[in-house]
Amino acid sequence: MIRKYALSFGALVLALSLAVAAAACGGDDSESEAGTGTVSVLSLWGGGEQEAFQKVLTAFTAETGIKTKYESARDFLPVVRSRLAAGNPPMVAIIPRPGIVADLAKEGSLISLDDLGLDADAINENYGEAWTNLTTVDGTTYGVVAKANSKSVVWYRPDDSKVQPVESFEELKTLTTSLTSDAMKPWSLGAKDSWTLTDWFENIYARTAGVDKYNQLFSGELDFTDQSVKDALTQMTELLNNESISGGIDGALGTDFVGGIGKVFSANPSAHLYMEGGFVGGIALADVNPDLVPGQTIDFFPFPTIDEAQGNPLVGGGDVTAAFVNNEDVAKLIEYLASPEAGEIWVSTGAIVSPNKGVTADAYPNELVKKEAEQVAGATAFVFDGSDLLPGALGEDWGTLLQNVLKEPSSMDSQLDQFQQQAEDAFAG
Repeated sequence: MIRKYALSFGALVLALSLAVAAAACGGDDSESEAGTGTVSVLSLWGGGEQEAFQKVLTAFTAETGIKTKYESARDFLPVVRSRLAAGNPPMVAIIPRPGIVADLAKEGSLISLDDLGLDADAINENYGEAWTNLTTVDGTTYGVVAKANSKSVVWYRPDDSKVQPVESFEELKTLTTSLTSDAMKPWSLGAKDSWTLTDWFENIYARTAGVDKYNQLFSGELDFTDQSVKDALTQMTELLNNESISGGIDGALGTDFVGGIGKVFSANPSAHLYMEGGFVGGIALADVNPDLVPGQTIDFFPFPTIDEAQGNPLVGGGDVTAAFVNNEDVAKLIEYLASPEAGEIWVSTGAIVSPNKGVTADAYPNELVKKEAEQVAGATAFVFDGSDLLPGALGEDWGTLLQNVLKEPSSMDSQLDQFQQQAEDAFAG
């Protein structure tokens, strides 16, 4: 066990310590004395992602007797804000952006691992520094990274004779051009969910401007009006246009993330390629086309190198599990989700890659997730999803800007000027 406080300390001492911590964080004393018997968990996942996570929650209940109630909200941040304002926060949430974690921690809405009675140092031993940095705010740990993924992935069908993996961006542009006149378009794009466009930009930017500038840009040290940003956006809009995208720009802006997967991997595809994270495989197999066979009708290759001098950085993402309510049941769930046992149950579904060092390669069920896990582990340069690092709602605003620039590339300069002012205000706040 990773609990700091043994039961021998006495129920009274534990209840008092937890009550004080909850009061400091705005918690309800009646919830902090002991477990409620049911822990509510909020996440944005639905479909196959939700089903995979539910298996972990079911195993937790079987081991502890503590029930859970899963709640899903695609508009995660507005729902959390609304519930906090109403005094009804989720007990536990899986937060999709570390920038949100920092905001919630600084305003006192989250419970630290120490205040939950958990040993943060012992838990953090299971995770590398890149991941623990995402859960640490001003030296205090507020959660654990629930899952990780590569976002530097181009998906294709190996049975598609017109597509072969490429290693350079020039080769990718050549492939795109060669497929433009085909009955199926080169690219599918789920741009209705604007975060898919942020992933496109981040992969191009990391490979053109380099890791240092990437980190400066998404930490407020480099202006979004910098020429390096404009150059990357130009590369992006030249590749993704009305001729290269299934349904054109307007069609892409009306297609969500899962719909974009279907345009390549459904029984009736309309595009050859889809750029998104390693999590696409699990969703494609569970929600889009269960007849797909990994390595035969669905596979991926790494996002290609653009500038040899900048290498091939891995853009990755992760979701942070954190607590809003302080009680024993919540602490036990957080502790369980940080364990290799929970990680192995979760990865066995094929839906995720775990950053937990205790999860073995044998736990992965197919070559797709095993291949992604190897890509994450073997990355020589790693940058975290940039839009997820932006404070407050700035990440969503950045996605909206990319939608606008995709539709009207000539608006780039004015859009960036306006966004830079928003960024300055957000980072100053």
